[in-house]
Amino acid sequence: MIALVDPTIVTERDEIDYAPRPTNPSKLRVVLVENTKKNSEAVLRQLAADLKSAHGIEMEVLLHKPQRGPFTDAQLRDIRGKADFVISGVGD
Repeated sequence: MIALVDPTIVTERDEIDYAPRPTNPSKLRVVLVENTKKNSEAVLRQLAADLKSAHGIEMEVLLHKPQRGPFTDAQLRDIRGKADFVISGVGD
Protein backbone atom coordinates (compact mmCIF):
# COMPACT_ATOMS: atom_id res chain seq x y z
CA MET A 1 0.00 0.00 0.00
CA ILE A 2 1.23 3.51 -0.79
CA ALA A 3 0.83 6.19 1.88
CA LEU A 4 0.53 9.76 0.68
CA VAL A 5 1.22 12.79 2.82
CA ASP A 6 -0.81 15.94 2.28
CA PRO A 7 1.72 18.82 2.31
CA THR A 8 -1.03 21.34 3.03
CA ILE A 9 -1.81 19.95 6.47
CA VAL A 10 -1.01 22.47 9.21
CA THR A 11 1.49 21.14 11.75
CA GLU A 12 2.88 22.49 14.98
CA ARG A 13 6.06 24.50 14.58
CA ASP A 14 9.08 23.60 16.64
CA GLU A 15 10.89 26.43 18.36
CA ILE A 16 14.53 26.66 17.37
CA ASP A 17 17.24 27.98 19.66
CA TYR A 18 19.55 29.83 17.32
CA ALA A 19 23.18 30.36 18.20
CA PRO A 20 23.88 33.84 19.52
CA ARG A 21 25.14 36.18 16.82
CA PRO A 22 28.27 38.22 17.47
CA THR A 23 27.75 41.95 17.61
CA ASN A 24 31.17 42.57 16.06
CA PRO A 25 32.70 40.16 13.52
CA SER A 26 36.19 41.56 14.10
CA LYS A 27 38.70 38.89 15.10
CA LEU A 28 36.34 35.93 14.64
CA ARG A 29 37.97 32.69 13.53
CA VAL A 30 36.67 30.58 10.64
CA VAL A 31 37.28 27.00 9.57
CA LEU A 32 36.87 26.44 5.84
CA VAL A 33 35.82 23.00 4.59
CA GLU A 34 36.91 22.12 1.07
CA ASN A 35 35.00 19.15 -0.30
CA THR A 36 37.14 18.34 -3.39
CA LYS A 37 34.73 19.97 -5.84
CA LYS A 38 36.42 21.80 -8.68
CA ASN A 39 37.48 25.33 -7.62
CA SER A 40 36.16 24.86 -4.07
CA GLU A 41 39.51 25.63 -2.44
CA ALA A 42 40.12 28.66 -4.66
CA VAL A 43 36.68 30.08 -3.85
CA LEU A 44 37.17 29.47 -0.12
CA ARG A 45 40.62 31.05 -0.08
CA GLN A 46 39.28 34.15 -1.85
CA LEU A 47 36.37 34.31 0.59
CA ALA A 48 38.82 34.04 3.51
CA ALA A 49 40.88 36.90 2.09
CA ASP A 50 37.75 39.03 1.64
CA LEU A 51 36.55 38.29 5.19
CA LYS A 52 39.95 39.18 6.62
CA SER A 53 40.15 42.40 4.63
CA ALA A 54 36.61 43.53 5.44
CA HIS A 55 36.19 42.27 9.01
CA GLY A 56 39.50 41.02 10.39
CA ILE A 57 38.21 37.42 10.38
CA GLU A 58 41.07 34.92 10.47
CA MET A 59 41.10 31.56 8.66
CA GLU A 60 42.28 29.05 11.26
CA VAL A 61 42.00 25.80 9.31
CA LEU A 62 41.34 24.73 5.74
CA LEU A 63 39.99 21.21 6.12
CA HIS A 64 40.05 18.94 3.07
CA LYS A 65 37.04 16.63 3.33
CA PRO A 66 37.20 14.07 0.50
CA GLN A 67 34.37 11.87 1.70
CA ARG A 68 30.63 12.38 1.54
CA GLY A 69 28.69 12.40 4.74
CA PRO A 70 29.42 13.72 8.18
CA PHE A 71 32.80 14.69 9.59
CA THR A 72 34.95 11.90 10.95
CA ASP A 73 35.95 11.98 14.62
CA ALA A 74 39.50 12.89 13.58
CA GLN A 75 38.26 15.84 11.52
CA LEU A 76 36.15 17.08 14.41
CA ARG A 77 39.14 16.83 16.75
CA ASP A 78 41.19 18.84 14.23
CA ILE A 79 38.78 21.78 14.20
CA ARG A 80 37.34 21.69 17.73
CA GLY A 81 38.01 24.94 19.57
CA LYS A 82 39.71 26.57 16.59
CA ALA A 83 36.81 28.50 15.11
CA ASP A 84 33.76 30.58 15.81
CA PHE A 85 32.06 29.36 12.63
CA VAL A 86 32.53 27.04 9.64
CA ILE A 87 32.03 27.65 5.93
CA SER A 88 31.74 24.71 3.56
CA GLY A 89 32.73 25.26 -0.07
CA VAL A 90 31.05 23.54 -2.94
CA GLY A 91 32.96 24.83 -5.97
CA ASP A 92 31.37 25.19 -9.37
